[in-house]
Amino acid sequence: MTKQLLGLPVSSRRATSASALALFAYYALTMCRSLSMYDSPELALVAEQLGLGHPFGQPLHTLLGALVARLPGIDPLIALNGLSALAGALTVVPATSFAEALLRPDAECPNGDTRLVAPTIALIGVHSALWEPSTRIEVYPLAVFFALWAAARFVNAVIERDSSWHPYLATGLALGLSASANPICAFGVALAMTPRLFIAALQKEIPRTSIAWITLGGLMGLAVYAYVFIVAGRQDVLVWGAPTTAASILHYFSAADFRDKAVASWSGWVSHFKALLTWSLYNGLVALWLAGFAGFALYARRRGLGRFFYNATLFFFLAFVARNGVFATDVLDYAGYLSIPTWLGAAGSGLFVAYLGGRNAWGAAGAIAAVLVLVMISTPAPNTRTRHLDSFTEDIALEALEAAPADAILIVGQDHWIAPMLYLQERRPMRPDVVLLPYGLAASEWYWDFLFRRHPGLQLIELRAPGGRDARIRRLLRANPERPVQVESVSLAARLGLPTCPSEWLLDVRDRCRPSFDEPALARSSAAALAELGIGSPGTAALIALVTLQRGHDLYSQGLPRAAIATLLAGTPTFEGLRDIDLSEVPKHIEPATRPVPLYEPRVALGDAAQNLHYASVIARATGAEALGRQLWALSNAVGPVEPKFAPLPASPDNL
Repeated sequence: MTKQLLGLPVSSRRATSASALALFAYYALTMCRSLSMYDSPELALVAEQLGLGHPFGQPLHTLLGALVARLPGIDPLIALNGLSALAGALTVVPATSFAEALLRPDAECPNGDTRLVAPTIALIGVHSALWEPSTRIEVYPLAVFFALWAAARFVNAVIERDSSWHPYLATGLALGLSASANPICAFGVALAMTPRLFIAALQKEIPRTSIAWITLGGLMGLAVYAYVFIVAGRQDVLVWGAPTTAASILHYFSAADFRDKAVASWSGWVSHFKALLTWSLYNGLVALWLAGFAGFALYARRRGLGRFFYNATLFFFLAFVARNGVFATDVLDYAGYLSIPTWLGAAGSGLFVAYLGGRNAWGAAGAIAAVLVLVMISTPAPNTRTRHLDSFTEDIALEALEAAPADAILIVGQDHWIAPMLYLQERRPMRPDVVLLPYGLAASEWYWDFLFRRHPGLQLIELRAPGGRDARIRRLLRANPERPVQVESVSLAARLGLPTCPSEWLLDVRDRCRPSFDEPALARSSAAALAELGIGSPGTAALIALVTLQRGHDLYSQGLPRAAIATLLAGTPTFEGLRDIDLSEVPKHIEPATRPVPLYEPRVALGDAAQNLHYASVIARATGAEALGRQLWALSNAVGPVEPKFAPLPASPDNL
């Protein structure tokens, strides 16, 4: 009888289990232990609260997250990061089962050494593209595991010509569960499976009722979405969108709180697709995908999934990522969406190594060595990863909350402020007196209801009145004039007509400022974090560059050019040429003025040290420090280069 692991056929339970366990150990040792960027703080919050996150709800992650977050003796954030690590490592099992289904002895295919498949796949799992989503709180590892489990269950059923109903119901159930974590991951796999499903059913290779069983299983898996409606009426936790009526349910599942982010034209899509392939070439994914294709080509079967399934998933997910209108190749979510074709590429690479191992041990050893090199040159390299030390997102949110005046209203716009602050307020709880007002969510009435429930002392305002989001915020401030106000940035304050003063973390809203010519605590904390983490925690170095670029612009606008340059350099790694920078030529204080927001090409997801250096050179030259400006400009070109998309001179002499 065929051996099984997690309900899937494998040639060796011991080898496959050991490979998955070794990968889990590596993930667990290098994973984040805190809040990280993007959706991680929000996912942690709704899991711990049993609330509801942004559309489409991710109910499977919330429910499993709630379970692990309540394990006794384990910090909830460690448990939730561990859930991603576990799901990522367990994906070795369906990837191995998928590959070994094609490797079984058959007249159509050559022999291969099955002992090499699982270790090769686990080794590729160390690659930064698969490590990244598996070492922070995310939905992708769960969605990918169940989607590939469905694919492995289905390919084994087709090759075995299984006439029972069990494997098809299980296939559909796994796809439904995958969709309950991330619908796009499930849809891409289901789309690639569909042609083979209908062909096999029509040719009576599998029962025609298999289509019905897969459909039924899918609906059973999607039943997890009932959680959205069960929790929708809760008022004691964060429930995004409060989908309790037909209109609010439609609003929620149509993701109306977000702008349409699709690319505007085919030429834009093609440009993004090319950029994505170029990025994949440099980080080694193209080599991995080609090795995977070679393995599937060697073991192509007339009755299997194999090449078509692999090629279809690869194209689908590349095409889906390229359709994003706001596009940058360093968006961390892209690695999550590309995980399915990358894990399949690992499975195909395992087939290729097994093929060589069936013929020559030296050939297999050479192929494994090549895989090891491919993994080691991925950025960041396995031995340089520092995500386990990374708490930057949580640290700056915590410091900003602690430093806020009593009963303050904090107006913030960026996710790296909003989500961790919400988590800290809701789960620690920390500074319940502070009113957190996310600028983007100020357009959504459900958030105002949540805000007024959390702060019954706030004076209510009329939400449906002319002026939109900005007018709503101004009405709130007028209705509560006794509350101090802090705002994230000068540009956000300008939209709301608010005067700002420098402060250590966020900006104070005041007409008169106390002079302070040093870089703020935000810059000092950023520099310390960057020195500790380097590039070993993907996204954090870029986030530090973004935070210091924005604050540098704020300080320049407030008439503090020396502090602005010092802050900009705090977001730049220390390297030769920056060690002996002398800022004495830059004046401490100039007349405050409206400054253009620094925008650059090529677009990046967050920030870039080259942008910081360039903007520092702009400030230096504008304030008469020409030699320093030239030095910083040369360093920017060496790190970048970048192309500025803003006027280098003040847009207006108006005093802020």
